[in-house]
Amino acid sequence: MLKVYSIVVTIICVAFGANSYYAWKNSEEKIAKAENDLIEYQDKYSLIIEKSDSLESIVQKLQLKGNNYQNRIDSLEVEIVNLKTENEKMIDEVADLFQPGELVDEVRNTFPELKTSPIGIARVKHPETGFMIRTFQLPLQFVATFIADHKELENAKKQITALGDINFTYKSYVALKDSIITLKEEKAAEYKNGLDYGMQKYESLVKEYISTLKNPPKIEFPSWTTTIISGAAGVAAGILITK
Repeated sequence: MLKVYSIVVTIICVAFGANSYYAWKNSEEKIAKAENDLIEYQDKYSLIIEKSDSLESIVQKLQLKGNNYQNRIDSLEVEIVNLKTENEKMIDEVADLFQPGELVDEVRNTFPELKTSPIGIARVKHPETGFMIRTFQLPLQFVATFIADHKELENAKKQITALGDINFTYKSYVALKDSIITLKEEKAAEYKNGLDYGMQKYESLVKEYISTLKNPPKIEFPSWTTTIISGAAGVAAGILITK
């Protein structure tokens, strides 16, 4: 019976030793591979972050240029408002001109080509009432200029209206693009946060894995006292059973 017990104890010890060997054999190779994998992953992560920072620098420069364009647009819009105000003031000033001499001077200043032309105030009969009315006389060939200027002014007003619509539409388009860009930036930020989190977890796991390989847990064999006592108990139980 003692011989059988010795054999059983020997088998248990060998099993523990074999398990330890197969579990932790080639640990140096596994450590080297884990460390190399971690370095390779860190290098790729650094390249991604470097590329991201480079793109962010380009984006900031483009945003600065975009801000300059926007400032220029705002400045032009202010200038347009000022020109409209100035035009309204000029119209009011012209409307206040009642004296013939003032009208003649204003026409000559407005149209330099008429400085030497015979222009002025005249009295003629109204074609319907027959009453004598005062009229402003200009050279006949110059009437075409007034007509052309009037048509050009009407066309310019339409162009201004169309340009205003274009400006408004473009601003709406830019606002939409900005919204899309903002959403993409938020999406990229979330991806980066996920990448950072994954990198931290990966580093932690690999370092823990390497640490475990370098310092494997000790397999505690049963003490000889416990083994002997257990064996004795087993022998005694066997003797009693055989009786």
